[in-house]
Amino acid sequence: MDRFLFLSKGDETKLKVFHSLDQPLVDLTVETICRKSGISKPTFYRHFASKIDIPVWAAQFMNRLTLDQIGRTLTWREGMEAYLALGIQELPYLRNLTVDPISYIEVCSRRSVTRYDTIAETLAMHGIEVDDALRSTIEGYLKVELHFSEERLDATRSTDAAEVFSIVRPFIPERLFQALDTPLTSR
Repeated sequence: MDRFLFLSKGDETKLKVFHSLDQPLVDLTVETICRKSGISKPTFYRHFASKIDIPVWAAQFMNRLTLDQIGRTLTWREGMEAYLALGIQELPYLRNLTVDPISYIEVCSRRSVTRYDTIAETLAMHGIEVDDALRSTIEGYLKVELHFSEERLDATRSTDAAEVFSIVRPFIPERLFQALDTPLTSR
């Protein structure tokens, strides 16, 4: 847990649970997760409504530290490379977030909604209104972002964050890239 400058007590507990996953989530019970992470069931349920919330939290946590900072405190390159580097670091645990197909759809949907809201909010901070065309652009980009995130779970893929960014960059729509490449902190 010393990899992060500051973690709330809640994030510390959630990260402890996440780091206890040594096999696919779909194969674990809440009781087993609690035993492996050294927490009680009431503590688990204080932080997660169900085990499906673990991958949702993991995605939101990683995004909050990296992708959600694009256009705020980071450029696209900095945000994407930080996200990819964090994903590489956490890869053994991310691979174990395997859930059933119905839960997977829910996890992806919740991730997309949260990312969309953050991007729209960041664009508003830059004084850019999200019209129908930009909404479609963001929604399409988020499908690509999800694809590249999933692709990183394949052990045969490159683990060089700069190399992966050079592959991802052409898939970021130019209008979105230009709108968010300058962090608010450098204005």
